[in-house]
Amino acid sequence: MHNNKQWTIVVVIAVVAIVGWLIAGCGGGGGTTPASTGSVSGSTVDIVSQFGIGGLTVTVGGQQDVTDGNGNFVVTGVLPGVRDVVVTPTTLWEQVGDAPDVVVVAGQTTPVGVILVRDPNSGPPPPPGLP
Repeated sequence: MHNNKQWTIVVVIAVVAIVGWLIAGCGGGGGTTPASTGSVSGSTVDIVSQFGIGGLTVTVGGQQDVTDGNGNFVVTGVLPGVRDVVVTPTTLWEQVGDAPDVVVVAGQTTPVGVILVRDPNSGPPPPPGLP
């Protein structure tokens, strides 16, 4: 009789553990939580060659991403609201003008389009209003 009691306790513990694991894996069964942040996507392009520039840091609302080899970026975890988009100047590239402010919406990706950059050693920047 003693072995049956131990066996029952082991089975109950196993069932409780499995049910707890399943509930935790499903987020507790409380449904989905709405996103509290959004994302901003775009690309950086050399004003002269029109090629995408990789390795640049893009900052939006305190969050950052580094552009890929084609100049593309997606900054995630940005709090909703109007945010500045800034390409951090480096010794090889600098942002041409200011990128427009973007309106970040929770749960969505806001496209910022193309941000122009130039090699600061390639001569003076173009006149205002010209890419």
